[in-house]
Amino acid sequence: MQDRVAEIVAKVNALKAQLAEAEAKKQKVVDDATKLQQSLDLANRLVNGLADENVRWRSNVETFKHEKLTMIGDALVSAAFVSYIGPFSFKFRNNLWVDTWIPNIQELGIPFTQGVDPLEILSSASERAVW
Repeated sequence: MQDRVAEIVAKVNALKAQLAEAEAKKQKVVDDATKLQQSLDLANRLVNGLADENVRWRSNVETFKHEKLTMIGDALVSAAFVSYIGPFSFKFRNNLWVDTWIPNIQELGIPFTQGVDPLEILSSASERAVW
């Protein structure tokens, strides 16, 4: 009887070892699945973030195409401002600029930004705040 009990105990211990091994495998699979799900979630967040960036980049491309054309006239107005009328009063500068230069630039067909302000082109907002 003791041999039979020992045999049954051995089988039970073998089954317990198999159960422990199966549970360890199951836990490893669950852990791997959790890691993969986290990786998938991160990948989805990245792809969605890049999709938003795609919209922003497309918008920037259109803006840059427009600015590429108007840069010529804007640089012309800014250079003329610095070279010719910078030291004069606001009223004199404005009259010369608005009444003479802008119509001449338009007449010559030079593309520029409507309402261009040389100070906006030649300085940043932080520099103007210091002034």
